[in-house]
Amino acid sequence: MKKILSVILFFLTACASTTPAVTPQLVKVYITSSAQPRLADLYNCASVSAVINLSDPQTADVLIRVGEPDNLLTPAFQIGTEDILVAVHPQTGVSSLTIGQARQLFTGQATNWKDVGGNDMPVQVWTYSPDDDAQQIFNDTVLAGQPVTSLARLAVSAQAMSDAIGAQAGSVGVLTRRWKAGNTREALIVASVPVLAITKSEPQGALKNLIACLQK
Repeated sequence: MKKILSVILFFLTACASTTPAVTPQLVKVYITSSAQPRLADLYNCASVSAVINLSDPQTADVLIRVGEPDNLLTPAFQIGTEDILVAVHPQTGVSSLTIGQARQLFTGQATNWKDVGGNDMPVQVWTYSPDDDAQQIFNDTVLAGQPVTSLARLAVSAQAMSDAIGAQAGSVGVLTRRWKAGNTREALIVASVPVLAITKSEPQGALKNLIACLQK
């Protein structure tokens, strides 16, 4: 009986030793500021077969952003949708804006909130850098080729934009719906756009599995 048990134990040990360990595949990801609320989904989809490393756009295996960039030439996969909003501080007295009124505010044609039906207080415009994905969508949809006022203040991230609008009376800026929080008010839905995972080539292995999970 002991001999039989020894043979069985040897067989099980031999089978276990032949099972190869799974080596996680490194996936380098760049996610834009406006798309960063998707970061939790990204890590939830990473399994034992993938290790997420946040990277820069040049070296990343996949770029996650809101809206389609100009001249898209590589594979892109929709992993969700996002609303681009014009958000204001509640003390502006404005509950909604038209695209024309938003254009007046952001180009500096309207410098006081009473010019667009709000309270008597100065307008403070907040903007992103021109290469920001949410800013590009806003510029194409609302500004129609006109430049943002030179008096606009620059927000370095969506978090900074949300904080600035909520903290300073008279402020107006651009947020995605997932970034609208705290002391901010939605005044205009500029556009509803896809959230994209863009790769340099057709994804394989862990990257392919990661994108498939994000699409569910």
